[in-house]
Amino acid sequence: MGGEKDDKNVDWNQLGLGRRMDRYRKKPSAKPPEPEQLRSKPASSSWYKRPSAIGLIGAVVIVLAAGGAAALLRRSGGSPVAAKTTAATVPATATTPPSSTDQEIARMTLEEKVGQMMMIGFDGTTLDDSLKKMIHDRHIGAVILYASNISSDSQVAQLDETLQQLAAQSGQPAQLMIATDQEGGKTRRFMDIGPNYSEPFIGTMRGGAGADSAMMLSSYAGRDLKKLGINTDLAPVADVTSGYSSIMYTRSYGDDPQVTATLVAAAVKGFNDATAISCVKHFPGLGSAQDDPEQTLPTISKDLASIQNTDLPPFQAAIKADAPMIMVAHESVPALDPTKTPASLSRPIITGMLRGQLGFHGVIITDDLEMGAITESPGDAAVAAIAAGADMVMFAYTPAKQQQAYDAIIAAVKTGKLKEDDIDKSVKRILDMKKRYRLEALAQQESEALTGTGATAAVTTGTTTATTGANQ
Repeated sequence: MGGEKDDKNVDWNQLGLGRRMDRYRKKPSAKPPEPEQLRSKPASSSWYKRPSAIGLIGAVVIVLAAGGAAALLRRSGGSPVAAKTTAATVPATATTPPSSTDQEIARMTLEEKVGQMMMIGFDGTTLDDSLKKMIHDRHIGAVILYASNISSDSQVAQLDETLQQLAAQSGQPAQLMIATDQEGGKTRRFMDIGPNYSEPFIGTMRGGAGADSAMMLSSYAGRDLKKLGINTDLAPVADVTSGYSSIMYTRSYGDDPQVTATLVAAAVKGFNDATAISCVKHFPGLGSAQDDPEQTLPTISKDLASIQNTDLPPFQAAIKADAPMIMVAHESVPALDPTKTPASLSRPIITGMLRGQLGFHGVIITDDLEMGAITESPGDAAVAAIAAGADMVMFAYTPAKQQQAYDAIIAAVKTGKLKEDDIDKSVKRILDMKKRYRLEALAQQESEALTGTGATAAVTTGTTTATTGANQ
């Protein structure tokens, strides 16, 4: 949830109005001109006598011979004799070289890797000494902004630029993730940035209007946030509310699992269209919770079938829509983990359910581990979350707790409680996501701007999923 105690007052009468939708609709592209008719010249009757043609004929013969051998192997059913003959004539396939991300990770220290796995917050509208040290000395790779960090659009833009410059000076392998909670309804940090309709209002739209609104308004919000230097929106909310008593009643798309699933998927596609990182929350679903994790640990007293039929469909739809990141909630779900461990610290829920059964391969982040629902010490909570399968842990307020968590993760790796190989896998997911959303290191972006190189298909456009997506 990222902390709701500092939400701004919202005029609910205005949330249902919004801007006109016409401006978001894409204009149909003009029909491309028909290709010009090609005129072929008559071939020379003696073309085959040229030296270049003789070489070409030889190459064609070799290719045809190789193709015939392959066809013969297929017809032979892969017999040992045929396989042996093929092995003798075809060179062995070379080992796949490590990716650029793998090479970067190999050069990183343990301290640099752990820094990428933390998202932290701070107090005030300018950088304090603690935040500077966390980014420069501990290589923290993600920052979250709350209302207390925001006074104006220009101030936020300057703050974010300063943050990125500090990260670049510290030699980080990618830009910072700079995140905020801009859901569009009750929870929003900017009143002049969309989504202009609240989630409950979008959930009441009939036909395709809801999905169209969710996608276009998310795209609009993602683009506006990026203008201020915010590249990550901790949205959309995928919780299916159980009614008025639910803590998510004013933040959810509604009580219909399939409608919510459709709208969540549309919102993810909208953010992807804007090349903005979205974070679907709160897995495995806070919709029936009546206690607020800010104060205490809620318990979800549902059986497995009910969870599968009601709470999971929106997350499954988000994964199918290529969501880059999912936030795990602080809630006890006995049907998924009989030990009643908070979901954010539970291996059966994170690795067993989200990674295993749902097949999510993107980045998993915890909700703020400073919330009242978490009774463990900062260090123990951070280590438990990563051991459970989380890639990133969030500590949103207190510098001392952030430092304790950072030091505890490093100590756990050195003592063998956490495996560095698992740390590397998490960092790879994080850095791959940053590259996918064009958050390469500033020096690399400047080099690509000069040479004209760079990512060819960063994220999804409209409803088409890029091949570099998290869940390909």
